Amino acid sequence: MKISFAQLSPVHGDTPATTALVAEAARAAAADGARLIVFPECFLTGGSFDDRASLLRAAVDIERGDLAPILEAARAADIHVVVGFYQKSGAQALNTAALIGPEGIVGLHHKMHLPFMIGDRFVDIPQIEGPSVFDTPIGRIGLAICYEIRFPEVIRTLALEGAELVVLPAAWPEAARILPDLFSRVRAAENFVYFLSSNRIDVDDGMAFMGSSHVIGPDGAEIFNAGMDEGIFTVDIDLSRARTKSIIRDPGVYEVHPFRDRRPQDYRICAAPAALGLEA
Repeated sequence: MKISFAQLSPVHGDTPATTALVAEAARAAAADGARLIVFPECFLTGGSFDDRASLLRAAVDIERGDLAPILEAARAADIHVVVGFYQKSGAQALNTAALIGPEGIVGLHHKMHLPFMIGDRFVDIPQIEGPSVFDTPIGRIGLAICYEIRFPEVIRTLALEGAELVVLPAAWPEAARILPDLFSRVRAAENFVYFLSSNRIDVDDGMAFMGSSHVIGPDGAEIFNAGMDEGIFTVDIDLSRARTKSIIRDPGVYEVHPFRDRRPQDYRICAAPAALGLEA
């Protein structure tokens, strides 16, 4: 199966124009045989805002039909699209990644872990109803956003819910280089999943992004990295590889079963903040 990611610059300050760019890129990826294309975090709206009011003015309103061009492109081209944006939902402001398919919106992931920077300072922590894992005709896709790669529990939960491909739209500056260089490989390998992250290559309000959008295999090996090149990049993957959660070098002699051998009853992942020297 072919999957793609777009490492492109949005049309700054013009969400409708960027939405049209996403729709056109989705059509181009489909014409190349891709079943999925992924765009960066907050790609439609930009990510840098100085206050909540300006963020809400720029935010995507799904009910208003702001995603219509992408929905139409996905339907006409028979492709799935993952794209990030700030979203206005009632009185809430959310950092959202949408998974869109030929039949419409498959699911939304709202960023749960919000660093105190850029527009994330002004958005709301969402009410979560369960892991963002979605069944599609191309496989089980799990969604997370950018900073959430720093929380191993997030990707592990997606894998435990059956995600075969984890998609993480990102907005990583150079200072975060450890994330694509190291964290992506570890998250893929420790969970035996494919991992795809799409990052930006432009400059947003003085913050320069470093590209390095990539696809990692279930063994932690990098399949492709776009560096700082601009364009739409397509790779072939075999999702059946993500359904094997063991390493068997010599049956009965050398076997490793990291999922079967888990002991959740012996783990403590909900330590009180005081135990960590943090404020409650």
